[in-house]
Amino acid sequence: MRTWPVFLVVSILLIPGALAEPEWLQLDDPPDENAGDAPDPVDMVDLFYATNTTHLFLREDLVSSPEIDSYTYVVYITMGVGSAEQDYRFVHALSGSYLELWDGTDWIFVEDITVAEDDFNHSLIFQVPVDSIGGLGDSHVTVRFENYQGADSFQRRQDRAPDKKDYKIRKKAIPNIPVLALPVFVGGLSAGVYLLRRKFTLP
Repeated sequence: MRTWPVFLVVSILLIPGALAEPEWLQLDDPPDENAGDAPDPVDMVDLFYATNTTHLFLREDLVSSPEIDSYTYVVYITMGVGSAEQDYRFVHALSGSYLELWDGTDWIFVEDITVAEDDFNHSLIFQVPVDSIGGLGDSHVTVRFENYQGADSFQRRQDRAPDKKDYKIRKKAIPNIPVLALPVFVGGLSAGVYLLRRKFTLP
């Protein structure tokens, strides 16, 4: 039985999975958010981000598990230096999880997004396509997290992180490929090419 085609296909299939796995970087400029200044389900402890070739991931760790029946969770994004207004916001609320664009007057719905929950860390993980926010590249990107009291409400803010200014995202949208995945992929590809050449050169 020829095993190299199977090995080659499996090696290639490993790569998309590797790209989808976020490698978390802590947002710590300005200083980290301190716990204890809001109700537990909206009280932020640590904030993180990650990127890959397709998505921006933003994660907030809370004191206790989020409760969308009672609170609304929002991340505001600003693109470019010196902007006085946020360009986008990611919302996780009772009505759903979605991306909105600020048009200068009002927030306009763009698309639904995925927000996952990590029960172990009491986390919310926002997953937004990079193309939906115009890409990252060399852009100056800042973010802030705000959680509000009430389902689908943006009026009574309970916690903000950071307390002042915004966090900076410096990393470009590049693939996060685990080190072990590359040798497997290259090895599988090389073996496949070698065996194909032998097949067509042997008498």
